[in-house]
Amino acid sequence: MALLAAAGEVQLEAHESYVKSTWRNRCEVAGANGIIPLSIPLAGGRDHHRRYRDTQLSYTEAWQHRHWTTIYSAYGSAPYYEHYKDKIEPLFHKKYDSLWDWNEAWLALLIRLMRLEVSLSYTDSYDRSPAGKTDLRACWKPGRLPEDITVGAERWQIQDVPYIKVFDQVDTVATGLSSLDLLMNEGPASGEILKRMVTRTIL
Repeated sequence: MALLAAAGEVQLEAHESYVKSTWRNRCEVAGANGIIPLSIPLAGGRDHHRRYRDTQLSYTEAWQHRHWTTIYSAYGSAPYYEHYKDKIEPLFHKKYDSLWDWNEAWLALLIRLMRLEVSLSYTDSYDRSPAGKTDLRACWKPGRLPEDITVGAERWQIQDVPYIKVFDQVDTVATGLSSLDLLMNEGPASGEILKRMVTRTIL
C-alpha cells in the first residue's frame, strides 16, 4: 500500500497464476498480545494450479465472522474504529466468489478511505518481463519483508514511519502490518503516512 500510494499510477497483474505462501490471502493485525495473523481459506486447499482470478474462496468455516471479531478486538478502541466500521463490516457479510474479487473490493475501499490519489489499471495478458515498468510482483512473501528494492534504474527504500497505535506497548513494524492498522489509528492522515514510508532514488 505504501508503494501504491507513492507510485500514483499502478497496473495490477490480472493474468498471473495463483502463488502459494504469499500475502494474497493473508495479513497481520496488531492485538493486545502481539501480532495476529489472519488467513482466508481457499477452495481446494493448498492444491492450486489455476489463475489467481479463478481461485475460489472456501466458506466451509466461518472465517469472515472470526476475522471481524478479531478486528473488533484489536481496533474497537482505536480512534477511527467507529468512524469506519460501517464501511468495512459489510465486506465480512458478503460472499465473494474469488480471492481476486475479495482483494479488489478491499483495495478499492482502502484507496477511498485513505484518500489516495492513485490511478489503477489491469494487465491485458501475462508478461514475464514488462518493458518500461517497475515490476514489483515478486517482492513479497510472508516473513520476508523487503526494505530496499532495486528494479532497473530505480531504488525504492521502504522504512517504518512511527504512528500512535492502540497497543503501543507491542513492538510492531508499520510496514509489516495490514494497512487497516494504520487506517484505524490515523484515519484521514493514513495516505500521507504511507507516502512517507517510501523513498525513490534514480541510480
